[in-house]
Amino acid sequence: MIPVLQSRWAVRDKYLIYYGLRKQPDTFKSKIKISSRTAAFIKSLDGTRTLEDYTEHKITFAIKRLIKQKIIIDVTDKSIIPSSFDDASFCVRCPANNFVIPGLELNSEGLCPICTTFPSIKNLGSVLPVKNIIPPTPTARFDVALFYTGGKDSSYLLYYLSRVLGLRVMALTWKHPYMSDNALKSIANAKELLPEVTFVVREASPTALKKIYSKCYELQENTCICPSVAYVLFFPLLLENPVPYLVLGNEPAQSKALILNRLVPKILYRPTVKKALRLAVNIGRVFMLRKTFREGQLEMYITVKNLAFRKNSILKKLGYKNEVMDNLVASLAEAGEMLIPLQYAVQKSKKGGDIPALVHIDFDELSETGSYDWRSIKRLLTSELGWVDSAQEDKGLHTSCGIERCKEYSQLTRFREMKSGIIPFSALELSLAVLQGSLTREQAIDEMKKHCGFSEFPKKENRIMTDFFK
Repeated sequence: MIPVLQSRWAVRDKYLIYYGLRKQPDTFKSKIKISSRTAAFIKSLDGTRTLEDYTEHKITFAIKRLIKQKIIIDVTDKSIIPSSFDDASFCVRCPANNFVIPGLELNSEGLCPICTTFPSIKNLGSVLPVKNIIPPTPTARFDVALFYTGGKDSSYLLYYLSRVLGLRVMALTWKHPYMSDNALKSIANAKELLPEVTFVVREASPTALKKIYSKCYELQENTCICPSVAYVLFFPLLLENPVPYLVLGNEPAQSKALILNRLVPKILYRPTVKKALRLAVNIGRVFMLRKTFREGQLEMYITVKNLAFRKNSILKKLGYKNEVMDNLVASLAEAGEMLIPLQYAVQKSKKGGDIPALVHIDFDELSETGSYDWRSIKRLLTSELGWVDSAQEDKGLHTSCGIERCKEYSQLTRFREMKSGIIPFSALELSLAVLQGSLTREQAIDEMKKHCGFSEFPKKENRIMTDFFK
C-alpha cells in the first residue's frame, strides 16, 4: 500500500475536514479530531512510499482506523474530481453531482446524501417559528411587514399576505445596485396593482455600501450580503411604526439547505426546542424586570443584535458558528456609521421587548398539492401582480438578483479549492426543490447547466459586481 489522503479531506489545525457530502451514515460526520502525531503523519504522505517505509512515524491505532475508514487509501484508489458536467457522476433521483458538489458520494443505489437525508428533514419548515395564518391586529397601523425584492418568492408572499389573507401590509424594499431589471419592473407593477399595500423603498449610503462590498469580496469573492442590509435599514422603522410581524417566505428548499450545509443544527427546527429556548430566556428577563418575548421576538432580537454588534453568545451556543455569518458581520462592521441607528434600536428593544415577531410562512403547506410549484406560481404572479420574469424564463432560483451567477461561481471555486466549507447554495437548493416537487430533475439539471454560474466565469456579471466598489 502506498498511502495517501483521500480526495476532499484536509488537515485543518487539530481536525481532518471533509469538503463534500459523505454518503449515509456519515453525511454529517465531516470533522474528525486528530492528534498532532496523526496530523504529522498525514502531512508526510508523499504518494511514493509504502506504508512500511514511513519508519519515522509509528503507525498508531488512530492511523489504522483512518485506513479502515478509507480516509487514508492506496494512491490508486484516490478519487478524481471532475472538471465539467460531462465528466460528473449524477444522482439517479435529483440533479446533485460531483462537479457542482465536489466530494459528493453516491451510495450503492446511485443515490446522493441529499436524497437519503431528505425523509428526515422533509417536514422541517424553518428555524424560525412557522405561522401560515397571520391574524389582523386592530390596534396597530399595519398587521405585517415583509422584505420585498420583486423576485418570485417575495412577490408570492406579498400576494398571499395582501390578497389571500387581506392584511394591512408594509412592503419593505432595499434598493441595491445589483437588482435585476425584471425585479424593478415587477415592483413598479405591484405598486399599481396593490394600492392597499404601503410600499417603502430605501437605499443605503453608497459610501457605506462600497466599504461593505469591498470587505465582503475580499472575504468570499462575491458581494452577497442580502438581506442583512434590509434589517439595518428597516428595523428602526419597525420600532417607530410598530408592526406585530415581520414575515419571511423563502423558497422552501433554502431552509433545508442550511441543514445540509451544516450552517444550522437540525434540532433548532423543532418547535419544542424553540419554545424551550424562549422559555429559558424569558425566565431570565423576568428576573431582570424586562418584558418577556412572545413567539418570534427572540429570533428577531438575536438576528438584529448579531448584525449590530458582531457577536452573540446565544448564537454560538446554538451552533451558529459559520463562515457566512462571520463574513457578513465583518463586512457590515466596515461601515460602522451605518450601524449606529440599528445599534440604538437594538438597545431600546432589549429593554422594552416591543419588537416585531420574526416568523416564516411555509409555501409548501400553502399549496393544495403540498409542493411549491415554480411554474404555477409564476403564472399566478404574472396574472395577479404583473410580475415580470427574468429573460431566462425557465430559471427558478434567485430571480431578483443580477449577479447571482457570480455567487455561484465563487462558491463553487472556493469550495473546490477547499478554501471554504460552504457547499454552493444553488446546488443544494435545486436538488431539494426537485425532491419537494417544485420542478423535475431534468428541469433542474437544465437550470444548473444553462443559468447557474457553475460552468464558466461570469464576466459580464462580475464586472457589474466589482465596478460598484472598485
